[in-house]
Amino acid sequence: MAASIGAAPGYLPARSPRHDFAAFFRETTTQKRQHETRLETLGMKRYLAKLTALSLVIVMAAGLGACDSVKRAMSGGKKAPDEFAVYKRPPLSLPPDYALRPPEPGREQLETYSPRDQARAAVLRRPVQKQALVAATPGLTALMDKTGATEADPTIRQTIDQETLALSEEDRRLIDKLIFWVDDAEFPGTVVDPAAEQRRLLETQALGKPINEGKVPEIKRKTSRKGILGF
Repeated sequence: MAASIGAAPGYLPARSPRHDFAAFFRETTTQKRQHETRLETLGMKRYLAKLTALSLVIVMAAGLGACDSVKRAMSGGKKAPDEFAVYKRPPLSLPPDYALRPPEPGREQLETYSPRDQARAAVLRRPVQKQALVAATPGLTALMDKTGATEADPTIRQTIDQETLALSEEDRRLIDKLIFWVDDAEFPGTVVDPAAEQRRLLETQALGKPINEGKVPEIKRKTSRKGILGF
């Protein structure tokens, strides 16, 4: 009787519905946790990728800014001066004569205006008075006479221009000869046209006139402008 009550060989014992529901609940919970873990891992990877890209952008921007700062510091970039802080100096001018004294240490230059004079001129609307130049001393005049400075040719510039023009004309003719094979000079002598001269002699003899009467026909030679460049 006990043997008949036991499970038959080859068959599993029957499971209760409560046991099946508990196993299903545990399996579903495990799958849900695994899915949530995968989502968290994927989100963390995306967050790390974004953080890495943002860090690279910040590092590159900082590097470019540092390069620009170093370049300015090393090259000393030009900066526009402040128009209100620039000290105004008188323009350079050629004096009417060369009677200038050498500068003396500690002495103010003749053509330099002090800020006080400039302020006075701006307020009073009066130009700053300039000091007159000192006339040439006898020693300087004697030196100029000895060196011939007073006997300089006033037309020396025109003479130099004429000489330079002649040299440039010679250079142009040389270039024409080399490139175009052209010589502007006229051909020496004349060349008689034999056929036209023979006809002239026959006509003169037929008319009974002297042979030296009439104009001798000549050959007009033309200059060819065919050269290296084919002009």
